[in-house]
Amino acid sequence: MRTALLRNGARAAAAALAFAAALGGATADATARGEYGDRGRRPVEVSIGASGIHAPHTAQAGLVAFHVRTDDKNGHFLQAFRPHRGVTVRKVLADLRKAVDRNSPATAARGISAVRDEADALGGAQVTPSVSETFTTPIGPGRVVLLDFTAFLADPAHPVTRTLDLRRSRRGGSSKNLAAFPDSIVITRDTAAGPRFDVDGLRRATDNVLVRNASDELHEMGLQPVKRGTTDAQIQAFFGGTASGPPPFTGPSLGLGAISPGRTALLETHHLPRGTYALLCFVPDDKTGRPHVAEGMHKVVVLT
Repeated sequence: MRTALLRNGARAAAAALAFAAALGGATADATARGEYGDRGRRPVEVSIGASGIHAPHTAQAGLVAFHVRTDDKNGHFLQAFRPHRGVTVRKVLADLRKAVDRNSPATAARGISAVRDEADALGGAQVTPSVSETFTTPIGPGRVVLLDFTAFLADPAHPVTRTLDLRRSRRGGSSKNLAAFPDSIVITRDTAAGPRFDVDGLRRATDNVLVRNASDELHEMGLQPVKRGTTDAQIQAFFGGTASGPPPFTGPSLGLGAISPGRTALLETHHLPRGTYALLCFVPDDKTGRPHVAEGMHKVVVLT
């Protein structure tokens, strides 16, 4: 695992080391071994679907792993966030409603800018009945809100949420295991041409993916299956409105939910089929209100 990552250059290794330092020495790829940061600690089990969000009321703060699954045949999207001090959940959700406005890019831009400044987006999981996911990220003690983002997009006026109270460990500290590299790294970054995915080493369907938001906007990393041979030019044409013919997508989106600027999360997909996928970010731009994917934030990868 380490050898494969090191072949991808110093930048990827530096990003992994930075993540390890942020975790205070916790094991970055613990989800693959079932350790989840502390020896013997289990992930927070979350199920999401038509019946709502089912999760425990409390869990341990620190390096928190959420294992998310659904029975929704169309797939389901869970998003986690924490309002900043003095900001209510109602206020964050009200601005998120503006952010998902499909009729007014200006409203979407104002909404997503407000959400960025009002809350920490902690990541999330886009799952199907056959592919569950675990996302792992450092979170301090306090309240975390789990949002059914699929239901929110369908009916923003009636959000479905679940609150999770993260508590300090009585044992104190986290695992003393040495930090380990993930299998691959995706960095979301700003460029002169717009936001982009910077991908290092993502080649296998079994890869654990470290996602680092190095930009000043919210970003997600959708992972959507596409037809074999699909190119980024075709993805751009589709979202730019210039494509002819059927869409290139062959199934529902998977992947990681939105994370705030400066945050890092580790994504593990369980039973992801091999094939061609497109990394996509649908978060609206905080200036134009257009989805980032329409501004070129996509990357086609072949996973073996």
